[in-house]
Amino acid sequence: MAVRRDVSVKQRRERVQARENRRKAQTLTLVVGGVLVLIAILWVFYDSSKGQSVVPPRMGAAIGDFSLTDIQGKSVRLSDYKGQVVLINAWATWCPPCKAEMPLLNQYYQAHASQGFMLLAVNAGDTRDQAAGFATQNALAFPVLLDPGTKLLNQMGIHDFPTSIVIGKDGKVKTIHIGMFTNDSIESELTPLLGS
Repeated sequence: MAVRRDVSVKQRRERVQARENRRKAQTLTLVVGGVLVLIAILWVFYDSSKGQSVVPPRMGAAIGDFSLTDIQGKSVRLSDYKGQVVLINAWATWCPPCKAEMPLLNQYYQAHASQGFMLLAVNAGDTRDQAAGFATQNALAFPVLLDPGTKLLNQMGIHDFPTSIVIGKDGKVKTIHIGMFTNDSIESELTPLLGS
């Protein structure tokens, strides 16, 4: 009888120990899983904002800085054009108004680049070949930047195309122009800034 009692006490201890081990393993799994989820969230946030510190454009405020690759594979930063009037034009090859305004933008850029005017055409998710083909076909003289997956444009809150943001020499947003530019609107919104 004493042997049986010792066996059952021993079995109970083993069962209690096994339960305790399972609880520890489950706790460890939850902790490790939580840490991995946190790392994944931080990685996605870091990866999506790598090199970008932009905020949605507001009149009279700076939008921050960003870096994108152009169709030649060169990295272009907004801060490279500090002190200049910069037009950021969000466009896509699938957008008829975007394509229609490009000749006017190209003409204006060529006429005013020597006055400290820069145009950065940020393409909304087309492939490099699509954007480069359009740029070549239309002899675009300004940088055409690629925004795969429209990550940057989404961060800036741009969802309508074309949308243009005009940044003055002081680095602050002067105009947010949604839709196509016309001869009159481009002259009235940009030309006064070049003289200031």
